[in-house]
Formats: sequence, C-alpha cells, structure tokens
Amino acid sequence: MKKLLTFLFILSVGVIFFTACRKYEEGPNISLRTKKARVTNNWRVESAEVNGVERSQEPYWTKQKHYFRRNGDYVVTVIDPNTLEATNLNGSWKLYDNDRKIALTLRRANAGQDSVSDYNVLKLFNKQMWLRRTDNSVELHFIESE
Repeated sequence: MKKLLTFLFILSVGVIFFTACRKYEEGPNISLRTKKARVTNNWRVESAEVNGVERSQEPYWTKQKHYFRRNGDYVVTVIDPNTLEATNLNGSWKLYDNDRKIALTLRRANAGQDSVSDYNVLKLFNKQMWLRRTDNSVELHFIESE
C-alpha cells in the first residue's frame, strides 16, 4: 500500500509539473523536435486577426506564404490587395526570450531601414504555429503550406 501511495504521489507531481511548465500557451508540452526545427517550414496563414477583427478571408492574408529557413532567413510573399501582384520580402527570423518570442525582420530596400516585428509564440507544432504580436494588435495562425 505504501508503494502504491508513493507511486501515485510521484505520478501526480509529474502531471502537475508537465502541465504547469508549459512553454507556449497552446502547447505542446513535449516535442522531440527543437523549437528551431519546428519553426523552420513553409507556412500559410490559416487565420489572421487584426485589432480584434478577423481578416483571414482578405486577399492580403489568404495568398501570403511565409518561408522560415533553418539558417535564419525569412521570406514572405505578400499580395497587393489593389493590384493582386505578388511581392517577395526578404529578412530574417530569430527566437529569443527562452524561445517564447520570435523577431521577424524585413529588409525594405526603398525605406532605407529594416522593420522588426516581435511576436509571442502561442503554439508551435510541426505543422501548426500561432503567433501574437507583442502589442496584441495581430494574431496569426499558420499551417504548413503544401
């Protein structure tokens, strides 16, 4: 009986530890792939919320493709909503703050300076990633692109 109680105590502490120490709000608790390996992928926007309004059906969001390369390169293909022309923007990405945040830097040749956007990583699976801008103005749900 004493062994059973000890086992149940250890099991309950383990369950509490793994559920309380979740790195991302939406998971996962445990993964065999590194965070960098899970970010490295070709993504498309499944859901986009801007200032509390769902925008994922707009051409600007539905046609976007995001390419996160293992070496830190980042390419996003955006569609001009007026002309429907595609443009590739190049930049870089980097996980920081104990891999809880990601910085996306885009190089703007005509603007003369880079633009940096910081996001909280909410969910990071092999085929799904959720990001929320640190100012809470934009939340993006990505799924793996075909």
